[in-house]
Amino acid sequence: MINLKKHLQLPLIIIATLLFSGCSSDDTNNSSEAGVTDEELAITSFDMLTQDHTFSVIAANIQPVDSLVICLFPSAVDFANITPTIAFEGSSISYRINDEEFKTYSATVGESINFSYPNTVDFKITNSDNSNSKVYRIIVDTEHPIVFNNSEITIPDTSVNTNYNGIEIETWTNVGNYPIRLTLRTTEYTNVTTPETGGNNIFSSTLTNDLDMIDPNEEGQVNVFTSNASVIGEYTATALFTLNFNENLGYIVYDDVSTSEYVKDIGYKQAELQLKGRFIE
Repeated sequence: MINLKKHLQLPLIIIATLLFSGCSSDDTNNSSEAGVTDEELAITSFDMLTQDHTFSVIAANIQPVDSLVICLFPSAVDFANITPTIAFEGSSISYRINDEEFKTYSATVGESINFSYPNTVDFKITNSDNSNSKVYRIIVDTEHPIVFNNSEITIPDTSVNTNYNGIEIETWTNVGNYPIRLTLRTTEYTNVTTPETGGNNIFSSTLTNDLDMIDPNEEGQVNVFTSNASVIGEYTATALFTLNFNENLGYIVYDDVSTSEYVKDIGYKQAELQLKGRFIE
């Protein structure tokens, strides 16, 4: 298990949901060598440019939580070809991929970097005599990594007082930049309607594949089940899949009830699956 904090000793997490992308930092430097003038070391702006996307920032939520700079595009992009343009406080900036040696980065001009999984990308801000530095790990993804082939599912007419088991009735794709660890099922539903007043949600749904992990660009299955319904009529509900990021392991989890300090809400949007069915005689 890789512990980002242990390896990087990073000071701050900056979470920014972006279109054109603007990740910013309010980090300050607390130490310097004797005889060296204190220098502020921080990334102050972080714009992510792609060939087909020229978006502007739609929201920024700066939280002093952890150790990452996280940039979420509103839709999938070419994660292998992103050009950051960076403003920073300090004397120099460099970057590395997959823990290789740091090399100078042309911050104001920008150069294309392959952020695609399983690459890890770090930027380092250094002071004038190289006695102090700060390192930021950059997480780049889309707000909507789960895309359903059909986000509105109508199950076949089902007789009352029976269960419906829809195994692999639809598919979904991980269009994001990180693997998604699958759990059993979602427990959050909204827009529940039933033929009877005060009726309960009858649907349950799971996202599966052959393993418990689905990598970027891989496809999974949608399974829909119902409990017994004793009243004739139409039933609807919207299943909500809540996504979080495990910063220690570098993958997405959904409906994770873990209390691990490394599982964070970094701004993913809930995946929504609309369900409808009719129970008959």
